[in-house]
Amino acid sequence: MDRNSRLPSLTGLRWVAAFIVFGQHLLEQYYNPQLVAPKPVRSAVWALLAHGGGLGVSFFFVLSGFVLAWSFHPGMSVPAFWWRRFSKIYPAALVTTVAAIFIIGGAGPLQLATHLTLTQSWLPRRDVYAGLNIVSWSLSCEVFFYLCFPLLLAGLRRLGPAGLWAIAVMMVECVAALSTNLVHASRETAAWVGYVLPPVRMAEFTLGVTVALLVRSGAWRGPGLRWSLAMVPPAMAAGLFVPYPVYEHTLTLVPVTCVVAAAARADLLGRRTLWSRPVMVYLGELSFAFYLVHFLMIVVFERTGLLPHRAGPAQALVATVSVLWFSLIAAMLLYHGVELPFLRMMRRTAAAPARGRHRLALTSAPAVPRPRRELPVHSVPAHSVPAPRSPARPRSPAAKPRSRARHAL
Repeated sequence: MDRNSRLPSLTGLRWVAAFIVFGQHLLEQYYNPQLVAPKPVRSAVWALLAHGGGLGVSFFFVLSGFVLAWSFHPGMSVPAFWWRRFSKIYPAALVTTVAAIFIIGGAGPLQLATHLTLTQSWLPRRDVYAGLNIVSWSLSCEVFFYLCFPLLLAGLRRLGPAGLWAIAVMMVECVAALSTNLVHASRETAAWVGYVLPPVRMAEFTLGVTVALLVRSGAWRGPGLRWSLAMVPPAMAAGLFVPYPVYEHTLTLVPVTCVVAAAARADLLGRRTLWSRPVMVYLGELSFAFYLVHFLMIVVFERTGLLPHRAGPAQALVATVSVLWFSLIAAMLLYHGVELPFLRMMRRTAAAPARGRHRLALTSAPAVPRPRRELPVHSVPAHSVPAPRSPARPRSPAAKPRSRARHAL
């Protein structure tokens, strides 16, 4: 299948994942919802909503591996790939990190250094990886994924469908085994090792790369998009009966992977989905910026007294809509004012030295005589272009060999 095919449904689903993360942060930070229901029902609904962030982040990691493997061109150099990823994520991350220093305050030297270098997830300290803009820990994982991706893809492309399926199953088993073994660890240890540490989250990224190769080769066998989406709520509900950190992303990993593959296949088959509509695609393009700004906006609302710690249903709805609206405005400003302009500028800067070297190579080549009128090389095959006709005049026998020599040159 064509790796250049657009996958709008996956873009639209990115917004859904970002919105789920937004919902969890809003709920767990500031709301004590007054639900009209018996206490067991209230507890179950709260638990389902508060566990959504793990699903959203897991979706992003699987999707990241899938999209990079799908769109990677074999002719692209490794430094060019790394530069493209850096220019995509770092400018927006830098701006939101600086904003977090002023909004949240209290940035120590270690926090500042690790957040500016996107290395905060490597330190087992919550005040570091969850400091400043709390969501940026996942960017530390993404940077690690990008560094490993060229070698990872080169190895996986050597495998056939059976080998790729074996890797996919192995990644799911690794996530399940690790989270199960961390059940009896301290909460702090389980959070860092099982949820934040980049090499651990590499399993989900690898799963996404593997599934992309299976879909491209036509070897993927999985449910359609509707059935894949239908698998997600039961998997989240099952998380109510398992301990931490198993409920974070272990039970939802298979449904999330099926959703990514099924949405890609729907796009490739030309099927229109709810997620491929223009509004959803635009929101999906904003999703990275929205993901980076939403927690900072929640903090702004809370510190200005606009976000209540206890709220009835009506007040909670008004506050939620307000935070969502201002987060969207901030995301649009970040996307159109920082992400896109810096992306174009940095990629033009990277392309300029290559163009300069190319021009130097052309100007240093020996000049070759060319006919006055020349058809573009790319428009007509060389063998079909007739030789230019010269005016008819008597030719001496000696002129013929010299003309042939000039044509051969």
